[in-house]
Amino acid sequence: MSYLPGVCTFCGTGCGHYLKVDGASVNGVFPSRVHPVSKGRLCVRGWNIHELLSTHERITKPYVKDGEVSYRDAIAKLVSALSSYKPEEIAFYVSPRSSNEDNFALMKLARSVFKTNHISIQSESGHRNSLDVLFKGTGCAGMLGSLEDIRKAEVIIVAGMDITTQNPIVGSELHYAARNGSLLVTIDSRTTKIARLSKKFMNIKPGTMRQVFDAIAYYIDSEKWGKTTIAKYDEYKRYLEAVPFKTIEEVAGVSASDIMFVAEKLAKAKSAAVFFTSGISGLQYDTVASIYNCFALADKIGREGCGVNPVAGINNLQGSFDMGCAPDLLTGFQNIDDAAAKKRFEQQWNAKLPELKGRSVEELLADSKSPLKALVIVDHDDGIIKFADRLKSLPFVAYIGAFTNKVADFAHVVLPITTYIETDGTFTNAERRVQLSVKKCNPAFDVLPMWKLVSDIAAAAGKPFNYAHASDIMDEIASLTPSYEAISHKALAKKHGIQWPCTKKNPDGAKYCATDKAAFVLPQKPYASVQANESYPYLLMLGKAQHYWHQNNIMHKTFIPLREYNATLLLYPDGYVAIAPEDAKKIGVRDRWPVKVVAEKASMKAMVMISDDVAPGTAYAPYFIRDSITSFLLAYGDVVSQGEEATIPVRIEKV
Repeated sequence: MSYLPGVCTFCGTGCGHYLKVDGASVNGVFPSRVHPVSKGRLCVRGWNIHELLSTHERITKPYVKDGEVSYRDAIAKLVSALSSYKPEEIAFYVSPRSSNEDNFALMKLARSVFKTNHISIQSESGHRNSLDVLFKGTGCAGMLGSLEDIRKAEVIIVAGMDITTQNPIVGSELHYAARNGSLLVTIDSRTTKIARLSKKFMNIKPGTMRQVFDAIAYYIDSEKWGKTTIAKYDEYKRYLEAVPFKTIEEVAGVSASDIMFVAEKLAKAKSAAVFFTSGISGLQYDTVASIYNCFALADKIGREGCGVNPVAGINNLQGSFDMGCAPDLLTGFQNIDDAAAKKRFEQQWNAKLPELKGRSVEELLADSKSPLKALVIVDHDDGIIKFADRLKSLPFVAYIGAFTNKVADFAHVVLPITTYIETDGTFTNAERRVQLSVKKCNPAFDVLPMWKLVSDIAAAAGKPFNYAHASDIMDEIASLTPSYEAISHKALAKKHGIQWPCTKKNPDGAKYCATDKAAFVLPQKPYASVQANESYPYLLMLGKAQHYWHQNNIMHKTFIPLREYNATLLLYPDGYVAIAPEDAKKIGVRDRWPVKVVAEKASMKAMVMISDDVAPGTAYAPYFIRDSITSFLLAYGDVVSQGEEATIPVRIEKV
């Protein structure tokens, strides 16, 4: 029995740990004291990851609807099915938990073998919004700062994120920084834990985050504290002229004096960083643009202790985009329409890339008229079952995963794979840190690593990839991806990861994305805010909760987090909607009483949670709690796609 080093794969923080391995079983976990991000800590999820790796809910053999089959027969059935459809009828739904090597191989399979650009990852529009803004502004499609150096920031702003719940180690670092003298400011529509730890809490009206950051930038510019040499400054200055600074209290519920206080501290600090959530509850493009512009104007990007920092909720969400798992992307955020990049891939792969304009899997599933007929799904959470009716109607569905899952119930072919500790692979955390996870034990079952399974599928289709090891795939990634140019398994084995861009000229990587060609990114749409009215007097906000955590399939397989999840369900078996105490009195309900939440297009039943976290006139419900809430959110899919800023006017009726 021994403790072997590794990387936690629960969230995008990328903490270091040691796993207690005995043969094919994992019996314990211990934090790495020297890891630069986690610094000897793990959160409640990380402390219990050995429970996930020891679960009996493994998929141990390939099977089809008729029963168990061999890998060879299952692969043959998959290849035969996919080969019978046109490229526009085939899609691949990639997992943001898979390694970079696995996702690259699957992306290559989709494009070079089955000729489709219909490839995407789980509903994470918020992270894509962040990457689009940061890439357009700096050329860096990732966090501009570094988690390792949070304590070096003089001013820290948390924008609309319950970070101590979603990414507890990052939240802990922010708390350390505040105790050491950093000014911690939280801007949110709820009184979260980090808000209570902050020196300044700006409790804004739902949906006004963009206006607040624009008001901060307006004041910085009006006082001539800003950096005016950044490209597109003149256009941005004209945009700022229309900012509702004089009416900000009416618009957003915060005073002009609070705006001026934060603006001055931000502009005059030597270093400052902002953190906001990405992924399923991320911010809209225009809001991210306003946050980025504010920090660019304050000259707080590209330097130590500075950064505009989207924090990923899932462990390899950043890496999944880095690997080109999007309809319009190749690796390293190279556009699929970039002729030079496309030519490099075609020469390397000896295959013509598809001309088909790709769409995301969720778009295809939501559109009843889309041509989708065959879908390959990898290791996904239960959220996709909101499309259950469409999944049932598809002629062919394949599921690839290590653990049992409700999604597998829709599959015509199920193919098991190893867990991340049973093979080598790399994962890229929120701060662009690529980390190597080496194989720690042999699988207890006769199952393949995903990269090997994908290689076998390609070979069965007559176009073998010929990978002998996962490191061969990383070498190919590096040859095609400028930001990964000098990354290899050999280089990563010597340290706790490397933050890209990592080039031959800069083989140690970069903590900060610095650029001399930064530009302001102008928001694309006019301001819009949702208002309550007489018929629907409450503004319902949507997001995550500590133990629901958007019905994470992995969380359900770890005993202690699952115990806490079930304890919450004992109190609120139908899910909950949180409201303020004074609103509970108006409605005439007490804690745990059943209510009906009615909106214009849908309604749902839930139980009341009376909480001081929400302001009067607002309500809060976590994502995907029960079927009724899932169907409610599906009716408001256009609103839910707004993530953290999703707001629905409702009325709440006592049942």
